[in-house]
Formats: sequence, C-alpha cells, structure tokens
Amino acid sequence: MKLWESVETTDPAFTTRVNQRGGFTAIGAQYQLRTATETFGPFGTGWGVKNESIEKWEDVGLAVYTATLWYLPKEFKNGVPVIVTGPSEFPINSSIKYHSNGRVDDDFMKKVATDALTKGLSKLGFNADVFMGKFDDNKYVSKLTDMSGTWKKEVVDAMDGLSDEDTLAINGYLEDGSINFKNYKKALTRITDLKSAYVTNGS
Repeated sequence: MKLWESVETTDPAFTTRVNQRGGFTAIGAQYQLRTATETFGPFGTGWGVKNESIEKWEDVGLAVYTATLWYLPKEFKNGVPVIVTGPSEFPINSSIKYHSNGRVDDDFMKKVATDALTKGLSKLGFNADVFMGKFDDNKYVSKLTDMSGTWKKEVVDAMDGLSDEDTLAINGYLEDGSINFKNYKKALTRITDLKSAYVTNGS
C-alpha cells in the first residue's frame, strides 16, 4: 500500500467540478502527469504507455482505444530513487463517441487516450480520494483546500536555517523522496526533530 497511500490524495486546485451525467469531479490531466513523474521519473524513462491502438466502429461512431501502461517500481534511499524490480505493466482502455449526426469530434484521440490513462493510474491509487467519492464531501474538500494553500509556506518557514545536507536527509526519510502536498506534515515532524537535535547537541 506504500504506492497507493503516497498518491491517493488530490490537490483540489487541480480539479474541476463537471455538472454533467449527474455531476463528477474531473482531475487535471497535466497534474496527473506531473504526479506520475514525481513518483516514477520522466515519462518514457520511469513510466509510460506502449502498444497503443484504436479501433473505429463506424456504424455507431465509436472509437475504442487500448494500450499498455508500464512503470518501474522504485524506493527512495537517502533521497535517491532506486529501481527495485523490472517494469510492471497492465492493459488500459477507453472508448468515446467520435462522430454523430455527421459531425466529427476532431479532438477525440486526445480525449480517449487521456481517459484511459486516468483510469489506468487510478488502479495504482492515483487520485483515489476522487474515485472513492470523497470529493462529494464539502468538508473533505475544504480541509484539503486549506492544506494546499498553506503547506509550502509552512515548510519553507520551518526549514529556515537548515543546510542542503539536512534537506537531503529529510527527503531520504520520506518514502516518496521529496516533500509534497501529501507528506508535508511528516516532513515538518522530521524538520522539528532535526532542529531539536541541533539544540540538544549545542549546534
């Protein structure tokens, strides 16, 4: 569950409420790409998509997209990502109505590929709070919004006076290797411990 728990929390700043099909929360595609890159490394190196194909069902105007999502599982040691196994992979898919009544959606390929990627990443736990319906709870969203608006300043203020070596030690202490929206409270605890140790040692 380490991977799941490290990516399950979504920053509300990168979501949009869509009032269609009963209403749902849409996650920013670029935000998802950034989070996956933070977790696995650059697209095409630490993770990616291969074997893409699309089948068109002309009689109903449906496009069916299939591909394989792959990634290199990693652990962070002393702030440095270390690959622990070979590539893991699994199939992803989605479909979209790309033409109707003589009109063609010329953006359908991007939409269907993005939807398949979103569903694929969700299987690993990415943005699980959205898919589990937590964003339907206004109190949950308000709490996350408050956190996302202040956490960076809290971390910057707390790290005042620490060295680059201290930063490396803090990152190495965190399971996903860097301070972010999801683990900053754990980082703040580690920062406090480091500063307390300096006081105790008289430095």
